[in-house]
Amino acid sequence: MTASRGGGHPTDQPPFTSQDLPEGEHSPKKPSGVRGAGAKRRKSDEPLRVFFLTSEVSPVAKTGGLADVSRSLPLALSALGMDVRIGTVAFRGVDALPGFSLKKTFVAETPEGPQSFRMFQGTLGRQKVPVYALDPGGLFDRPGLYGEAGGEYPDNFLRFSLWTHGLLALPNLLGFFPHVVHANDWQSALAVPLLPHLDPPMGSLLPRTVLSVHNMAYQGVYPLEEWRLTGLAPSYNHFDALEYHGRLSLLKGGIQFADIVTTVSPTYRSEVLHEPLGFGLSSALRHRGDRFVGLLNGIDTEEWDPETDPHLLVRYSLETVSNKEKLKDLMLRSWGLSGSGPLFGVVSRLVAQKGVDLLARLLLSGVLDRQETGRWVVLGSGDPEIEMLWREVARRYPDRVHLKIGFDEGMSHQIMGASDFLLVPSAYEPCGLTQMYAMRYGTLPIVNPTGGLKDTVVAGKTGLWLEELSEDGILEGIQAAAALYSTPKKMKEMRGRAMKVDSSWEGRAREYEALYHEALRLAPWHLPRA
Repeated sequence: MTASRGGGHPTDQPPFTSQDLPEGEHSPKKPSGVRGAGAKRRKSDEPLRVFFLTSEVSPVAKTGGLADVSRSLPLALSALGMDVRIGTVAFRGVDALPGFSLKKTFVAETPEGPQSFRMFQGTLGRQKVPVYALDPGGLFDRPGLYGEAGGEYPDNFLRFSLWTHGLLALPNLLGFFPHVVHANDWQSALAVPLLPHLDPPMGSLLPRTVLSVHNMAYQGVYPLEEWRLTGLAPSYNHFDALEYHGRLSLLKGGIQFADIVTTVSPTYRSEVLHEPLGFGLSSALRHRGDRFVGLLNGIDTEEWDPETDPHLLVRYSLETVSNKEKLKDLMLRSWGLSGSGPLFGVVSRLVAQKGVDLLARLLLSGVLDRQETGRWVVLGSGDPEIEMLWREVARRYPDRVHLKIGFDEGMSHQIMGASDFLLVPSAYEPCGLTQMYAMRYGTLPIVNPTGGLKDTVVAGKTGLWLEELSEDGILEGIQAAAALYSTPKKMKEMRGRAMKVDSSWEGRAREYEALYHEALRLAPWHLPRA
């Protein structure tokens, strides 16, 4: 469990189409006595309204890929003509962001009684997608997002419960009544079972719900003694609802009650149906059958474009990719690196899941004494012990390894632009974005073929696969990269194929559009409990 995400404790699936979700035995018809049955249907000529709930959205707050997806997907959905609004957290500093300001304060009912909320508002992109950032009683005005010094804040359950209740009060306050409420990860998963019990209700039509799971390892697990903070009736304290091995799991509640559950790649969807990658929830996911789908994430190809990237000292395109070498030379000097061989980049959370502890130990074993193992630039933060490993690597090889502990948006772009290869030796990877950024910049990813890494990197065509996840396996991958680097023609051909890969959100957003329409067509997955 790390403070970076909070709430902490592998057959391929074909692309989703509207035919993938037939009505069946898990699609009960809602009786007429339940709110939402027989409610007016969405008019075909009105835009689809989506309320997108996420604890992170760039630039408001970011610890990883969730923030990037929560920005790029709503923008892509808006470009398709949908009316998308984003509900997020007002972490410390939101009022200093350009275009964001305190718009109003309001009071909403919560499990702790009436609670005052501050609502900051801003917009994203050319489409001006509205963002509503909430802070209940100053609970998010802290140095960290989910915790500090490698641990979680002890009141995270309280913080995110109150935040979720405030989010669900917004539609009535704003006069925005969504057709679909799309929650993301454990932080907003509580909204799914709460939605049918709102008083007053959210408009005349009970919205359909979608829950996206970005990483099964983070589940929002808390003691049953704090059940009251859910705001749900005791009937939800059951093994087929939120109860989880004598505790409660917010993520499980979302999985059990959402109309459709998604995760972020087809291969990860297959992997989490079985333990250990289901982290105790594989059976709940299998129970969802065809209502659990894997849709690949995309990337913002405007923000991540080597031809226009403002963070790059030298820009280039597929046609002018030779300029990449000029950028590399400049950045090597800037980072104080010398020697020969390829430039390897690492942009990652420094946690065991990412395999970066294995990589650090490998580099400390003496392989950097060989010139063919190249130069290294590493950016990230996370587990203090793994950070210390990397500090020792950089201390021992100051002219071969440049390390920055922390997050630096500009430097992450520079690493993608200047590097020859990007190492992504993850033990598991739900989707991953860095390998898609890398390919866009002609930087060849070296990946452990798991989850979205397997779905996005074609071995020997657009990148390299590790044969096994171990120090020896990583070394073999580095040696294969060095051999490729020493064959300029093959390197250029693979780099060209990688840069031609379309990882944009345009096509991915259409898959979500089809999924939303399917959620509206299907009967609700579950009836509300008394």
